[in-house]
Amino acid sequence: MKEHLRKLTGDSIVYGLGAAAGRGLQMLLVPILTRLFTPASYGVLDLLGLIGSIAALLLVMGTDAALARFFYEAEDREARRTMISSSAAWRAAVCVAFALVLWFAAPLFSRLALGSPDYAKYVRITALTIPFTAFFLFQNDVLRVTFQPWKYIALNLVNTLLVGGLSIAFVVGMKKDVAGVLSAKLAGDGLTALFGFVLIRHHLVARFNRPLLGRMLRYGAPLIPVAVSYWVIQYADRRVLVAFSGLGAVGVYAVAVKMGAAMMLAVSAFQLAWGPFAFARSREPGAAALFSRVLTLYVAVAAGLALLLSLAAPEALAVLVPPAYRDAALPGALLAFAAVAHGAYYIAALGVNLALRNDVLVWTSGAAAAVTLALALALVRPLGLFGVALATCAGFALSTALLYVWAQRIHPIPYRGLRALALYACALVLLAAGVAVVRAGLPPLASIGARAGILATFVALALWLARRLPPPGTGPIVRPGDATVPLPLPEEVA
Repeated sequence: MKEHLRKLTGDSIVYGLGAAAGRGLQMLLVPILTRLFTPASYGVLDLLGLIGSIAALLLVMGTDAALARFFYEAEDREARRTMISSSAAWRAAVCVAFALVLWFAAPLFSRLALGSPDYAKYVRITALTIPFTAFFLFQNDVLRVTFQPWKYIALNLVNTLLVGGLSIAFVVGMKKDVAGVLSAKLAGDGLTALFGFVLIRHHLVARFNRPLLGRMLRYGAPLIPVAVSYWVIQYADRRVLVAFSGLGAVGVYAVAVKMGAAMMLAVSAFQLAWGPFAFARSREPGAAALFSRVLTLYVAVAAGLALLLSLAAPEALAVLVPPAYRDAALPGALLAFAAVAHGAYYIAALGVNLALRNDVLVWTSGAAAAVTLALALALVRPLGLFGVALATCAGFALSTALLYVWAQRIHPIPYRGLRALALYACALVLLAAGVAVVRAGLPPLASIGARAGILATFVALALWLARRLPPPGTGPIVRPGDATVPLPLPEEVA
């Protein structure tokens, strides 16, 4: 079991390097862009970036998950190449069609999303970017399912250097405004997509299998409303702020979002490694003992990192951003914990994935989205940024909790859910204690020492709650009827 956990940790680190490239770029640009843009302009930039990313994910219609789920069931390499090529053709067609619609509807969309038609030119740049972003994400999917992590890192590193370098050149060197950052994203993703095509060219063939694509779409169809629900959970906070507080508040909140993105570095690393790891080992004799520890260990490490980031946020923001953005510390802490809950969601989903019951994801994520929107509307006036961040954190936590309970009824996996929940709750209580210390106005050294003590308390609790317990069983976790998920063919990892 230790070997498998080390393997999962190693894969998480490798994929984390790739994920860190893109998300690290967001962190590096924060000190620059917050000093060049007003909170309102920075809010426009954040909203359009979010909308573009979500659109690129929605338009694949679940074929990304279907590729990961069915790729290893293909009988040979040619069948896998056909699967990849059919998926690529579908994604390209859908994304180009959507981009054209968004281009012509830009004034209307600008009014609905940003509260004014004046930002239509920015919407059009975002529309042009979406097909390139979607294909770049597709290339990431292919490199991941074919177990080529170093090419995955190279692809994301190239994207980081291009988008980051061009953003600085356009905004700082050429004195462009929001359009400069958006144009840098367009050019960077376009050039990266060309590079990615070179990396995956051997997996693409001039074949299109309609029945195979139909199977993938049927598997992914329930994931479309799931993606919409997660769009609501991610976008509700900023849309509510636009309506009730204005774009300036969205700009400050965007810095809080970047704190959550910093936490998502670690979560994404684990998430990318988790799928292939879990499916490939679900039939092994010691799977039950292995999986009994994963959820608790994940929450212990991820919640500890979120708490560390949150406790250090006041000093970090004092260095990184101008005073107008520093109210982002507490909302950012909540978004970091939302990222922790989001990562646990993928662990909880394993049972329904094995049972091919993606319909369960629809109801759990839909309920969480409704609660998120209702809480954001209720809390934005009395609590402002903190209120909408609290709504987002509650939405992610609720979606994970609901999925865990439902999945355990359908396909039980011996996770230690109550221990994981206790760790998460303890971290939130200690976060509240840390906020109280900051607001108490203690001398700097005393304040830092008190927060270090709070972090040490969580570490002690985590070591105790995540300690090894007798495994609940020694067999595999699959059931009759679960689809076979063999390991990749040797040529796929070459």
